[in-house]
Parts: sequence; C-alpha cells; structure tokens
Amino acid sequence: MLRFTHGFLLLTAVAALGCGSDGSGAAAGSGGAGGNGGSGGSGGTYIEPGPTCLAFCKKAVRECKAFSFSEASCVQGCETNLAEERAQLEACGTAVEAWFLCASELDCQGVYDWRDRNPLDSYPCRSTVMDVDLACPQN
Repeated sequence: MLRFTHGFLLLTAVAALGCGSDGSGAAAGSGGAGGNGGSGGSGGTYIEPGPTCLAFCKKAVRECKAFSFSEASCVQGCETNLAEERAQLEACGTAVEAWFLCASELDCQGVYDWRDRNPLDSYPCRSTVMDVDLACPQN
C-alpha cells in the first residue's frame, strides 16, 4: 500500500506498479552477477481504465515522454493505485485522483517540473500532493 510521506510523489508508485509488467506476466528479470533473475510480472488483475488515468498517462508518457514505462503499464498502475487508496479511505482516493488530474492538465514543461519537484517549494500540482498527504493516513 502506497502512502505519501514527506511529499513523496505518487508517480514513483505508478512506475513501480507499471514497470516490469504490462499485465501479460511475460517480463522476466535477467540474472545478475551471482543472481537468479526475476520471476517476471504478476499478470495482475486488469482494471478498466477511467478518464483520469487515461489522460494522465497520455500526457506524461505518450506526449511528454517523462517516464520510460509504457502507457498501458502507466494506466494500469494508476488505476490499481486509485482502487487501493479508495478501498482504504474514499477521501484519500479522491485526493489521489485530483493529483493525477492536475498533472494531466500541465504542458510538458510543467510535467517535467512536476516530476522533478522543481522548484521544490512551488512545483506544479504541489498543493494536490499536500492534499494527498493530509487525506491519506500513514501506515
């Protein structure tokens, strides 16, 4: 379960949820020095995409290329995160959705500044990150 501590950006969770699996379960790790490689994606449950995650991933991944994971992985990670947060507390899910929506409305320079938290005290959508911190209880 993702929780926002010290302004931690949600997209890190989207990247973690999205990277390594596009829902097919086909991705597998490669063995490192002395390693055994990963077990691949979990093939998790498909969640029907909603307009907020579609818009966010279209902007951040497809249009701005702000992240290296696929748009499909982004959408599923976003939807999974929203579902998990709403299951814990509806107000938290609503705040997280507002955060994704805010980022989806930025131009590409805004997306890069948002991703990089630049400038730290006034990056784009900072107020929605603060709202998430307030709405989502800590573990």
